[in-house]
Amino acid sequence: MRRAAVNAVLIVAVALLLCGCGYHFTGMGTEAERDAATRLAPDMRKMYILRVVNPSTEAWLEPRLRSLVHDEFNRRHLVEWTDKASATSFLTITIKRYYRSTYISGDQNQSVKLTAEITLGFRVTKASDGTVLYSSGEQTQDEGYYPGDADGADMRVTDLIIRRMTSLMTENY
Repeated sequence: MRRAAVNAVLIVAVALLLCGCGYHFTGMGTEAERDAATRLAPDMRKMYILRVVNPSTEAWLEPRLRSLVHDEFNRRHLVEWTDKASATSFLTITIKRYYRSTYISGDQNQSVKLTAEITLGFRVTKASDGTVLYSSGEQTQDEGYYPGDADGADMRVTDLIIRRMTSLMTENY
């Protein structure tokens, strides 16, 4: 009984400390805080995904990345998605490469552990004149997996890279 009371007091103390130092979850702050949380000016936040450049043979990548970007940007309240004609900015996602390879092989050259890796970049341009507003450069994400889990690794590595790319867009220093 005493231990439960101590735990409850500690939880309340941690919650008060977090609130006291201004901590809040992404997208949950005031409008001014959300405006400061992205590199895009407020008048450039009506966005449309112009294209996903996908030179790989993985046809599932384009719809997967489009969906993840929409979801992650919505979760963080970064942009308002709109049609091409109403957009003030365009997002282009360029996949440099996507591949799976053996990371560790066994005695008889069987794959014991594999890796999935994606390299891509984001570029945001002004819809009116094509001026580059933001460019992430190329970023790489990899994910190890065991034989039989290639689909799961594909889902995890794409989710991780989109979260990372979105975080890069929200760093303002």
